[in-house]
Amino acid sequence: MSKYIAHIAVIAALSVGACAEMPTDAQSLQSATKVAYQSASPIGDGITTAPPAGFVGFCMRSPDACTNRGAPAATKVVVDDHMAATLVAVNDHINDAIAYESDVTHYGAANQWTLHPEGGRGDCKDYALAKREALRAAGLPDQALRIAIVRTSRDELHAVLTVDTDKGALVMDSLTSEILPWQETSYRWLERQAPDNPLHWVALETNGRRAPSFGEISN
Repeated sequence: MSKYIAHIAVIAALSVGACAEMPTDAQSLQSATKVAYQSASPIGDGITTAPPAGFVGFCMRSPDACTNRGAPAATKVVVDDHMAATLVAVNDHINDAIAYESDVTHYGAANQWTLHPEGGRGDCKDYALAKREALRAAGLPDQALRIAIVRTSRDELHAVLTVDTDKGALVMDSLTSEILPWQETSYRWLERQAPDNPLHWVALETNGRRAPSFGEISN
């Protein structure tokens, strides 16, 4: 594991140095949370790509969080009322438990991935990591819980947790209480973890076309 991580650390060139910031009007996010049962679809996985460099550093510090636990399990979660309630509870709890603060403000450096952010302050990457860990603890299969990197309508890089379900890929986001199908978000989808190994990442295909990698997008 350590040799593999070290090798990836050398070649990893992608990073999420900043996240979309929480709107000033926090009340706008307090609409009734819902889980979409219909209209979702799978996200098409494309070619293998390098993981974000900061994520590689996180895995070196927290290898247990970057290894699928147990024998291979189902790669999709069946969404029923109980599962919907679990997703809502985790999403709301983590969104409330972590106060947004940028890495530069918090650590004095960008691109820090942290499972338990100091002082309960963190950014989008920390929310996504915490939600993944909470759902793993609740018994959801690791293979269905995949962190994704997107670009927002304001051209900001942002991290979210996707949950692959029998109803398609749902998005758990630090910016909203709603759990939406991926295609109903306003995001441009770039890459996410592969199901076989959290350290493996793939470029994403939308509408049959591969989403651009960070290197192909002008800042």
